[in-house]
Amino acid sequence: MEIQVRHLRVICEIASSGSLNRAAACLGLGQPALSHQLRRIERMVGGSLFHRDQHGVRPTELGALILRRARAIVLTFDELEHDFHRQEPESGEPLRIGWNDSAITGSLLGGLRDLRPGEPFRTRADTSRTRLLAQVANRGIDLALIMICGGRGLPVPPEVRTLTLAKEPSFVALPAGHPLADKDEIELAELAGEDWIVSNGGDGCRVVFREMCLAHGFDPRIAHDVDFDTAREDLVSGGYGVGLVQPTRPQTDGLVIRPLSGAPMCVRHVLAWREDGPCATAAGELAAEATSGYWRLAERTAPYRTWLRRHGRLAVG
Repeated sequence: MEIQVRHLRVICEIASSGSLNRAAACLGLGQPALSHQLRRIERMVGGSLFHRDQHGVRPTELGALILRRARAIVLTFDELEHDFHRQEPESGEPLRIGWNDSAITGSLLGGLRDLRPGEPFRTRADTSRTRLLAQVANRGIDLALIMICGGRGLPVPPEVRTLTLAKEPSFVALPAGHPLADKDEIELAELAGEDWIVSNGGDGCRVVFREMCLAHGFDPRIAHDVDFDTAREDLVSGGYGVGLVQPTRPQTDGLVIRPLSGAPMCVRHVLAWREDGPCATAAGELAAEATSGYWRLAERTAPYRTWLRRHGRLAVG
């Protein structure tokens, strides 16, 4: 037998309940049946998971180790179940906004606050555009701001509407003392020997990145997998490698941001909502506010501003 999520749920319930009798009642089982299940699970993992005495049960050392992992796995599966099953929002519930790590997020939320003053909203970040689109379709969230790497299509559920707000070139972040830091634009092939700091999320962005590098004559050496922009930039400024960034990211001490010649990789910022959802009537205005805010941010970012003067805005179509 192999350990399955249902086995992990049993372990978690026993630990939370503190006794086999209480856990059996919560799981809808008889106490003998639960004891039998626990013995089978313990045979699978190769040791006892709980000490048993007149006061109830408490985890063994092995049980505590497995519990830490089991709780994380069960929580992840519960979130998947929540995300991918259709839900109906409760009356009076705040608007729910999902977003990738997009530079447009602040402008979108500011536009929402201006267009609907006093109306509460909640946000949640997620690196997966597939998950965000599923959450919009299944009424888990009302609006999503997602980023799409490269020219790949976006499979959109039929009840979801999308609008591309902006398309931008990916820039590269270098340590301030890097030999290429003084160049106005950098050829991607010049970075062939570098250690790369790359996100492992983003539904295919990593694949697009690797394909881009292969098309320029090298297989990138990915030294660090990091999902968050600020953490990647800290590693770059510390001299641990180079990485792609949004062109609106500000330069900080120890960090230089430069365009890549020919804009070999582009990213689209896309707004998504349900056609029958609470954001449908305001989607156009929200998109306009968010897009205006993005271009104001672009003008405040010197490397991107210079690039735009030379090359112009990328067409979103």
